[in-house]
Amino acid sequence: MIKVIRQWTSKVILIALMLIAIEVPPIAVNFALRYSKTNQLIVDGFMALFIGLMLAIIWWAHRTYEAYNQLGQPAGIKVGWIIGGYLAIILGMDVLSYLNQLIYHQTETANNAALGSMLGHNEVITIVFCFSAVVLSPIAEEFIFRGTLTNMFFKRGNIWPKVILSGIVFSTGHMSTNPISFLIYAYMGMVLAYVYLRTDDIRNSISIHMINNAIAMYVLLVQVI
Repeated sequence: MIKVIRQWTSKVILIALMLIAIEVPPIAVNFALRYSKTNQLIVDGFMALFIGLMLAIIWWAHRTYEAYNQLGQPAGIKVGWIIGGYLAIILGMDVLSYLNQLIYHQTETANNAALGSMLGHNEVITIVFCFSAVVLSPIAEEFIFRGTLTNMFFKRGNIWPKVILSGIVFSTGHMSTNPISFLIYAYMGMVLAYVYLRTDDIRNSISIHMINNAIAMYVLLVQVI
C-alpha cells in the first residue's frame, strides 16, 4: 500500500512539474514584449530563449511519454479520425462558446484574449509565437496531457477515466474565468485524449491540435493586424 501511494505521489509531482514547466516559456515572450519597440536584439534573445525552452520541454515530455507508454508502437495516422476529431471539437466548442456569451457575456475566453495581446507588437515575436502555437505547443501539450498523463494513470482499458482526467488537467493549464470557459478547454482535451486512445497513435491528436491552433491563430491575426 505504501509503495502504491509513493508511486502515485511521484506521478502527481511529475505531472505538476510539467504543468509548471509549460507555463515558463511565455514568460520569455512577456519580457520580449517590454522591448518590442526599443531594442530588437533583446527581443531576439528572449525569443530564442523561448524556442529553446519549448524544445527542452518537448524533449522531456517525449522521454516521459516513452517511459510510461501503455499502447506500444504507433498504429498509424488515421485521417478520418483527425477530421472527425476536429469537427467534434469545433461543434462542441461552438456550443459552449455560445453558452459562455449567453450566460457570462464573454465573446472570447481569457486565454484567447491573452494570446491576442501578444500578437502584432513586433514582427519577430508574432512569427515565433505563431510558429510555437501551431507547431511546438501542440507537440509539447499532447506529449504531456495525452501521451504522459493518460498512460500514467489507470489501466490501458479504462479509456473514459483517462479521457476525463486528461480534459480536466488540460483545462487547468488554460486561463478560465468561469465554469463554461473551463469546460471549453476540458472538452477539447477530452476529444484529443479520446482520439489518441482509440487510434493508438499520438500523431493523430497532435495533428488535430495543430489544425485547431492554426485556425485559431489565423482568426487572432486577422483581428490584431
